Amino acid sequence: MDDHRSFPPTPDCPVLRTPPDRPDEAEALRRRARSGELQRIAHGRYCDARQWHRLPPEQRHHVLVRSLVDRIVPEYAVSHRSAAVLLGVPVLGQLPDRVQLIRRGRRSRTTNATFVVHDDLDPESRDILRFTADGLLVTGFVRTAVDLATTTPFLDAVVALDRVLAFGVDRDAIEFGVDRRASRGRRRARRSLAFADAASGSVGESVLRVRFDEYGTPPPVLQHRFSERGHPDIVVDFWFPEQGVVVEFDGEAKYRDPQLRGGRTAEDVVVAEKYREDRLRAFPDVTGVVRVGWADLWREVQLRSKLRRGRVPMTR
Repeated sequence: MDDHRSFPPTPDCPVLRTPPDRPDEAEALRRRARSGELQRIAHGRYCDARQWHRLPPEQRHHVLVRSLVDRIVPEYAVSHRSAAVLLGVPVLGQLPDRVQLIRRGRRSRTTNATFVVHDDLDPESRDILRFTADGLLVTGFVRTAVDLATTTPFLDAVVALDRVLAFGVDRDAIEFGVDRRASRGRRRARRSLAFADAASGSVGESVLRVRFDEYGTPPPVLQHRFSERGHPDIVVDFWFPEQGVVVEFDGEAKYRDPQLRGGRTAEDVVVAEKYREDRLRAFPDVTGVVRVGWADLWREVQLRSKLRRGRVPMTR
């Protein structure tokens, strides 16, 4: 059941639990929640409100799941989007406000205020991991990928599958798991898996690849390397060789995240990006560079306009 991969650590937001046999302490926690000092995240579970609101949604869900370990008995395993969060697989769209589980070996679909229990559609699967720190059972990478591919929209599934494949999970194993499912989502899952690519470097790049497919652009080359003697290579997100166009997904993290900046200021990163783009444009094969931001991915007119100005053909 154990796996050699390291899981994302539980975010720093210690959970306070209502003691079942101490009503005065329980009432004190509820008063602190009413005053805004604490955030109630589930029945009898509280976090410091300031810490909670600083966390991004996936980390909040991570805290929620790990706070409920004592309520998840061994016949259940964390699954679907909740498992993805624990495994470090990106989830597009809104995360559930309840923890998603399967009851292993059972078709037992139930819902309450805290949990959503899904049917176990693959009772023969042994792809269950154990979080050794607290014994929590979680569906493994293959099974989680199959669950997401068969139950989420194409775009969401591609985002998850790109990352799972980048982790080194075997594509054939996921395909085998999809084929064993007698579910309505099997055809969509096969398409998502056929489209998925481990070379996709980020969630934004995965979404942009789907947009290219929707708009009917030529298939781009991912992570193409430009080499120049005496200078470091430049690896670009997308390369359209027939058009000579480079498309780069310009995420904000490299400007905002101190770890990604590597000790540089945001201004240093901007200057470095300008020099890099100047070098790119100097290559004889490059006729243009298109930079796409996160907001562009959700504004079709804006994204199409950028691609059109960059002379990227679109047939749809």
